[in-house]
Amino acid sequence: MSPLQQTVEQILSPDILSCSPETSVGEAAAIMSSRGCGSIVVIDEAGTAVGIWTETDALDIDYRDPAIRLMPVSQLMSHPVLTVPHTLSLHEATALFRENAIRHALVTGPKGYHGMISLTDIVLNQGTESFIGLRRVETVDAPPVLIIDGSRSLPEAMQWMREAGRDALVVALDDGEYGIVTQRDVLRLVTEGPPDQPLGGLCSQPLVAVGRHTSLLQARRLLIARKIRHLGVVNDEGVIERLLGFSEILRSIEQEFMMELQQVLSERDKALLETRQNLLLADKVFESTLDGIMITDGDGIIQSVNPAFCRITGYGSGEVIGKTPRLLNSGRQPGEFYEYFWRCLRQEGFWQGEMVNRRKNGLLYTEHLSVTAIRDPDGRCRHYVAVFSDITQRKQAEERLHFLANHDALTGLPNRTLFMERLQSAIDRASESGERLALLFIDLDRFKLVNDTLGHLAGDELLIMVAELLRERIPAHGTVARLSGDEFILLIENVESVRQVAGLAQSLTETMSSEKQVSGQNVFVSASIGISLYPDDGTMADILLGNADAAMYRAKERGKNTFQFYTTDMNASALERLRLEYALHRALAQNEELEVWYQPKVALADGSIVGAEALVRWTHPELGPIAPDRFIAIAEESSLIGMLGEWVLATACSALRSWRERGLLMGRMAVNISGRQLKLGGIVETICRILDDAGVPHGSLELEVTESVAMEEGSGMIDVLHRLKEQGIYLSIDDFGTGYSSLAYLKRLPVSGLKIDRSFIMDLHRDSDDAAITAAIVSIAQSLGLDLVAEGVERVEQRDFLLGKGCTMAQGYFFSPPLPRAEFEALLVEQAGRRPCR
Repeated sequence: MSPLQQTVEQILSPDILSCSPETSVGEAAAIMSSRGCGSIVVIDEAGTAVGIWTETDALDIDYRDPAIRLMPVSQLMSHPVLTVPHTLSLHEATALFRENAIRHALVTGPKGYHGMISLTDIVLNQGTESFIGLRRVETVDAPPVLIIDGSRSLPEAMQWMREAGRDALVVALDDGEYGIVTQRDVLRLVTEGPPDQPLGGLCSQPLVAVGRHTSLLQARRLLIARKIRHLGVVNDEGVIERLLGFSEILRSIEQEFMMELQQVLSERDKALLETRQNLLLADKVFESTLDGIMITDGDGIIQSVNPAFCRITGYGSGEVIGKTPRLLNSGRQPGEFYEYFWRCLRQEGFWQGEMVNRRKNGLLYTEHLSVTAIRDPDGRCRHYVAVFSDITQRKQAEERLHFLANHDALTGLPNRTLFMERLQSAIDRASESGERLALLFIDLDRFKLVNDTLGHLAGDELLIMVAELLRERIPAHGTVARLSGDEFILLIENVESVRQVAGLAQSLTETMSSEKQVSGQNVFVSASIGISLYPDDGTMADILLGNADAAMYRAKERGKNTFQFYTTDMNASALERLRLEYALHRALAQNEELEVWYQPKVALADGSIVGAEALVRWTHPELGPIAPDRFIAIAEESSLIGMLGEWVLATACSALRSWRERGLLMGRMAVNISGRQLKLGGIVETICRILDDAGVPHGSLELEVTESVAMEEGSGMIDVLHRLKEQGIYLSIDDFGTGYSSLAYLKRLPVSGLKIDRSFIMDLHRDSDDAAITAAIVSIAQSLGLDLVAEGVERVEQRDFLLGKGCTMAQGYFFSPPLPRAEFEALLVEQAGRRPCR
C-alpha cells in the first residue's frame, strides 16, 4: 500500500505506557526512562485517559525543590489528551500534529484505546525517499544552534531550553568537542534528583554531526541507525550551525509531499474524466494512482496508460499508445522468462513478479508487476491490465543491506565473513589445480597511539587511507579484507614462488611505513605482516588464517615494520634473496662492485688466443664474491636481467674495441644472452645500438644462447635469432648436448657454432660414454658445417682427445681461468710479443 493511503493503525505502537493520577512525578519519570519513552498517559480508575505527561512538560519543573518529585503527576500533566481515530490517514495525522504542536497522540478504536503514535513514527513511515533524497540539510528551516558551556548545570540547561522553546542544546566540552543534552536527559532530574556534576559529565557525547550538503535521506537514516533524535549540522569550515531533528525533517518535506499528492490526485481526476465511458475499467485502472497502469487489448497493443506510468517510464501517453510493451524491454530477461510469462497469462489469466525494464532515458529500473487478463462472458481475453510499482530504491536498499552484511562499513572492504567464503573457494580451486595460495595478515603498528592522541575520527581516517593503499597494490586474483580494528588480510592466488610473496610483503611494509597526514597531523604508522602459504602451512581456511596471525605476532616480536613467514626456512631464504636483489639494484645503479672478466678461447693446435668469453662477476662489500648462478637467477626473476645484460655487453664491446685498435685480439667476443633478454621488446635494436656506440663490427660479437632457449617453439625465438643473424652477429648454441634437441630442428636454427657442455668434457678421459657423446657432437658439428668449441678443458688428456677427434677450439682452466680485464690484457700483450716479426 502507498504511504499516502496508510492509516495510523498500521504504524501505531500497541503498548501504551500509562500510570494512575496518583503516581508521583519521580515514579512517572523513572517508568519513562526505563522504557525509553517520551511520554506517559495518565489513566484513571475508570480506564479513561485524563492527561499525558511528556519530556517537554518535564522542562517546566523546578527540580531544586525536592518536593516536586513527590508531587502527583496529575498536577503537572497536559490535558485533555489528543486522540485520533485508528482510521485516520498519516497525512491527516501529520496536519493534526503540526496544528496542535504536539509529538504524541492516543489512537482510539471500536474497543477503546488501540495504542500510541508519535511524530517519530510518522517520519519513519512517510515513504518520502524520493523527496528527501534530493533535498539537502541546508535547505531545512531550523533555528540556529544554542551552545551551553559544559561547566553549567542541568537545571540551567533546562531553563535555556524552556525559555528558548528548544528540545535540545549543544554542550561545549573542555576538549573542544561537543555533546548534546535533550529533554530525555531531563528525566534523570526527576528520577535521581539534581546531579552534582556539570553538564560535561551528563550529556551524551560525542555529538553526531553531518555536513550542510548531506541529503535529508542520509540524515534520516543516520538518526534511525544511531537511535537518536538530533543531528548537528556543520558548515564547510566545520563549525556547528544548527541542530536537526525529526520534527524539522517532517516540516521540511510535508509541504512538498502534499504538493505531490495534489498533483497525483489531479492527474487521477483527469484520467477518470477521460475514461468515464467505462467506469468499471476506470475503477480497476485507477484504484492505486501511485502505481503505473497499462491497459492493452487482447493482442498486446497498448490502449491506455495512467500518469504514474508516464512518470515512472518517462514516456508520454501519446508515445506508447498503439505500440506494444516491448518498447520497455531491457534485454535483461531471457526468452524463457517471457515464454513462462505468456503461458501463465493464457492458462491462468494472471502473472505476478519482478521485472527489469528500461525508461525512455535509457536507465534501467526494477518493477513489481501484476498482469491480469480481462475476459468477456464467453471467456475470450479482451484486455490485459498491468499494474506495477517502481521498486528500484527498495532493491538498491536490499543490495546495500547485503553489501553491509558482507563488507566493513568504514572501509568498504570485505569483512571476515565474506573473506572466509572467498578463501574457502580459493582453496577449493587451488586443490583442483595444484596451485599455491598466500595469506598476508597485516597489523598496523602504533595505531593505538594515533587513536588515543588524535581521536577515533583520525583513526578511522587512517584506516580508510590504509584500505585504499592495499586496494591499489593488490595483485590480480587477490582479495583484501578488514578483519577487525587495525587488522587487514590479503589473499593472493596463483602464487608462483615464495620470492614473489616476499617481494609483495616487502613492498607493503615500505609503503605503510611512510609518513601520512591524518586530521592535519603528520603521523608515522608502520605494519607488521605475517604470511602463511597453502598447502605448505595448512589446507584449511581457519588454520591458514591462524598461522598467518601467528607469523604476524612473530614479526611484531622481531621489532615490527617487517614481515615473517610462518615457516622459518622460508623467512631466511626470502630475506636473503630480497637482500641480494636490493644490493644488485644498487650495484647496477652506482656502477660499482660489478666487473666483467674474460676467459680466452684458444686454438687447440697451438694454444693461441683466438677469442674470449665475457663473464660477469660481483663482489659484494660485505658478503664477498657472489656466485654468478645465484645473482643471475635473481636478475632473471626480478627483471634486472635486461639492465645487467646491456651493461655486460657494453663493457665487453668497449674492451674489445680497445684490444682491436691495438691489434691484440681480432677474434670474436662471446657474450651469453638469456631467453628473457631475447624476449624483451626491441632487443635486436638494443644490441645493434651498443655495437655501433662501441664502434666494433657486428661480426666481432658472438651471442651464446642455451640449447633449451633456442629450441623454444611458439615463442618467436627463431624469428629473433634470424633478425640477429641478418645484422651480421655470430650466433652459437651454449651447453650443447644437455637439451635433447632434435637434429632436424637444429638445422633450422640460424647458428654458426656449437659449444660442447663441460659436463661431457670433465670425465671423457675416463668415461667411455662421455667420450662417445663428445665424439658424436664433434661429428655432428662437422657434418653440419658448424664451428665447435669445447668448454671446461682442465687436463692434457682432454685436450689431446678433442684434438684427435677434430675439435679445433676450446676454453677451460687448462689454458686460463676467467681473468679481470687487466690480467687478460696482459695475456694478450704477452702473446703479441711472441709473434714472429715480419
